[in-house]
Amino acid sequence: MTLRRRRVLVHLNSLELGGTQINAVDFAAALAPLGFDSCLIGPRPTLPGPSVLDVARDRGVDIDPYEEPETVLAHARLLSRWADRLDVDLVHAYGTWGAARSVFWGPSRFASRPWVLTMYEMVLSESVHRHVPLVVGTEYLLDECVDRPGPTILIRPPVDMTRDRPSEVPVANRELTVVIVSRLEENLKAVAIESAIGAVRLLADRGIVLKVVGTGAAAPRLRLLGQSVNAEVGREAVQFVGPMSDPRAAYAGADIVLGMGGSAARALAHGKPLVAQGDNGWSEIFEPETAQQLARNSYWSDEKVSRPDELLARQLTRLIDDPALRVELGRFGRIFAERHFGLEAMAARLATFYEEAIAAYTAGSWWADLPTEARRVPAKVARVLRRA
Repeated sequence: MTLRRRRVLVHLNSLELGGTQINAVDFAAALAPLGFDSCLIGPRPTLPGPSVLDVARDRGVDIDPYEEPETVLAHARLLSRWADRLDVDLVHAYGTWGAARSVFWGPSRFASRPWVLTMYEMVLSESVHRHVPLVVGTEYLLDECVDRPGPTILIRPPVDMTRDRPSEVPVANRELTVVIVSRLEENLKAVAIESAIGAVRLLADRGIVLKVVGTGAAAPRLRLLGQSVNAEVGREAVQFVGPMSDPRAAYAGADIVLGMGGSAARALAHGKPLVAQGDNGWSEIFEPETAQQLARNSYWSDEKVSRPDELLARQLTRLIDDPALRVELGRFGRIFAERHFGLEAMAARLATFYEEAIAAYTAGSWWADLPTEARRVPAKVARVLRRA
């Protein structure tokens, strides 16, 4: 696809386990045969247990962790040294927090190197530079970017359809098992997990088990909530498995998966019936009638629901009562996944976009984004005064 191999500095905002970080590792492996050498770096992980470093090792991808600087300019200097030492053609930053400004003021200052920004968040922040080539993972965000001056492309969070596939030996559970694979964070994630725990309490007489895979700042509180339900129903109905660098066994062992974003996509790749969840209690069964809209919204919604546990309990009841429907939806989900977000197809789109970004990002692009930086100054002054 390229006349010569390109070298790309890929910056991850975190090396903790998370969907976006795993996407970046998968892309690095898939882009190598397409002529791109990805050099991945990120701040050293601080949480105990497995991290993205374990995922990368499993994929045969190298990541260099570093101690994160305290200021944007110090971070910019650090990234510039990395870019200079590796002599990269392009810088690719994942996420707006941390690295985006440091790339702007560091290795890409005055457009000395083109850069690409990936936003796999559900809402496009006003702080995003308008002229940088931008990757979004959600179709409605692409629609919102129609007036952006910079190139914008939809590249869905990819799933390796060879690694993530239905198990050849189906797991026979004693109880019907519902699985969530997620970061356990208050922002975006906690309400969905609370809803699942509440639904298990409402369905206590159905004998289902909820297994939660992951960790994060909200883990202690959510564990206490799960223990309370277990004490109420008299059995270990809610189980916290902890983080897994390779959660394929968790997906394989699920009868039903709850999830959003990349976790939901992997559930479909594994051929599991899916209930998509949002961060304000919304949930929806993935089926032919809802598939296109759910995919457009990355299997997520910010719709507020007054009793999310009751809504989810009704949806789970429908799937619990109809084993044939679970099989049918699992098969449909796998076919849908193969058509819409396979890793090879998404990597090919990213490779083409890299070439477009290298040609499109100019000094004019960089200077045009200076007003975005200028708007940050009052907020910065206010923070300094508060600290003083």
